[in-house]
Amino acid sequence: MHPPQKQKKKHLYFAYGSNLSPTQMSTRCTSSPKSSIPLAIAFLPKWRWFICTAGYANVLPPTNLRINKQSSEEGTSVSQSGVQDGVYGILYDMHPDDERILDGYEGVDHSAPRISSRCEGEGESTTFRIREREQGGGDYNKWVCTAFIERWLDGAGEEVKKSHLKGKREVDVLVYVDEERVVVSGPKDEYVPRMNRAMRECVGLGVDAKWVKDVIGGFIPEYP
Repeated sequence: MHPPQKQKKKHLYFAYGSNLSPTQMSTRCTSSPKSSIPLAIAFLPKWRWFICTAGYANVLPPTNLRINKQSSEEGTSVSQSGVQDGVYGILYDMHPDDERILDGYEGVDHSAPRISSRCEGEGESTTFRIREREQGGGDYNKWVCTAFIERWLDGAGEEVKKSHLKGKREVDVLVYVDEERVVVSGPKDEYVPRMNRAMRECVGLGVDAKWVKDVIGGFIPEYP
C-alpha cells in the first residue's frame, strides 16, 4: 500500500492588481461563488507596487527575499510604496479549481523546474520555502509570504470566525510575483479601465484611499 499523500496546504490569495476588484474576480473564478468574496484587507510591509514592462501590476519583495533580477540595479530602482512602505491587498479564499483558473490568467508555468532547497534572498535565508518552482517560461510565479491583516471584512463571515484564522493578525498568503520583469513602465491601454474599477472597489471596501491614490494612481491614469 502507498502511504497517503500529504494534502497541500491552502493559502488565502493576496490580490494587488486588477483582482482588487471583486467584480473582476467573479467573472474569472467561476467554480465557486465564494472565491470572489473579499475576506480581508491585508498588508505586505516593505514590498513595493509598480507597473512592469509587461504593462501590468507587479510587486517587488523586501531586500531579504529578493532573488535574481529583483536584486539587480533595475530592481532596486523601484520606489517605496507610499509613506506606509508596503503594499495593500484584498484576501480571497479561492476554491482549488478557481486557483487553477487564475494560474491561467496569471500565466503560471506549471512545468517549470521545482526548487530543491530553500530560497535565499540578498540577506538572511527565508524561514520557509516561498516558492515551489522557478518562474520558468511563465509571466508570474506563485509565492507564499506572510501578510498582516488590517481588517477582516463582512464577507469573512462565520467560516473565518470558526476556522484556524480566528483572531489571526498574520497569515501566509499566495502572491503572484513576476520575478523577471522588474523595470518600471506604464500600463497597457486595456489595463487602465480595469485598474480604475479595482481602485474604486478596493477603496469602497476600506483600503487606504490615500495609498491607492498615491501609489497605484501614480501609475494608472484616471479613466472616465
